[in-house]
Amino acid sequence: MKTIAAFFDVDGTLFTGHVWRGMLKYFQDTRGKWPVRWFWYYHMPSYFLRKAKLISEERFRGPWAKNLTWLARGWRVDQLQGMYDWVAHTYSAPLRREDTIAKLAEHNAQGHLTVLVSTGFTGLIDTIGQTVGAQIAIGTDIKMKDGHATGGIIPPLVIGAQKGIETKKRLAARGLDVDFENSFAYADSITDLGLFEMVGNPRPVYPDAELAALAKSKGWPIYGEAKKIVTDLNG
Repeated sequence: MKTIAAFFDVDGTLFTGHVWRGMLKYFQDTRGKWPVRWFWYYHMPSYFLRKAKLISEERFRGPWAKNLTWLARGWRVDQLQGMYDWVAHTYSAPLRREDTIAKLAEHNAQGHLTVLVSTGFTGLIDTIGQTVGAQIAIGTDIKMKDGHATGGIIPPLVIGAQKGIETKKRLAARGLDVDFENSFAYADSITDLGLFEMVGNPRPVYPDAELAALAKSKGWPIYGEAKKIVTDLNG
């Protein structure tokens, strides 16, 4: 018998803020302010390109997410887990969207498989999943060598279309036979389109302007108030 699943994005969907900001704060506290400032300065050109609408939201967000691994270079698994624990239990706690988390709990109660799918590091998404009751976490894997982070990822970066591709691939690897046509997806951004296209029941949550417009054209129900797309470093 096939399994019905409910897929949830993390940033903006289960939480009002962005967990990567918590990671940067943790890096600043442990690495010092200059490596983090350098990270910001390096990526500033993409901010201006996005503001001028010369690149897509996905092309804007992707390098920021991928290159966070630079700041973890050389860390052992236990050091990475220390960051995951702090972000999941301390930084993210005040940012919880309890209404969306309640939806996740409803799916658990119905016997559905609940899965977090995020561009963030898999270890972090798994730790966050434990705080909200999700059963499986799918994220971007950090590349390790001799027990230490190399500063890179194991491709692909789980963003855009890859959210759907990687989700199907990893669930199949677990031997799970999912009924995607009757499954659900909850997310807030146009960069989550890969999740919505994967299921028969797309459910935009507090969507950005682009996603809200798409949802309206397709007749998808929207949970929470649609928000204006803001092309700044809070985006």
